[in-house]
Amino acid sequence: MTERRQARRCKISQMIGYFPGREEYLWAEGIDLSSEGLRCVSDNPIDPLTNLFLMLELKVGETTKQVRCEGFVRHSRMEEGRCVFGVKIERISEDDRQHLEAYLKQIEEGGACLDDEPASEGPATD
Repeated sequence: MTERRQARRCKISQMIGYFPGREEYLWAEGIDLSSEGLRCVSDNPIDPLTNLFLMLELKVGETTKQVRCEGFVRHSRMEEGRCVFGVKIERISEDDRQHLEAYLKQIEEGGACLDDEPASEGPATD
């Protein structure tokens, strides 16, 4: 499988609110995050190409901000009764993008990025 990721991924461990089709509010556990997308796991199955509105609470230094973005599910699969899915971020405000990138830089400086790990199964999230 060809690696398609272009942005550096960083490990995260936090709950992420997501709204498939803006119809219901669900929670997913964030696994990794980049400036272009994220990978999550949820108790609720979700189909590829589902449009999502996402909310991530990201702390940079002493400032915590709720980052909002829109994207779509690039891939999903069931693993041990849970759905693992990758999201491609398509829309995010400039202010939220700057906060996201500062958050990723903070994680990178802490040594929690995944560039040395093999890609996960399934298509890349970014």
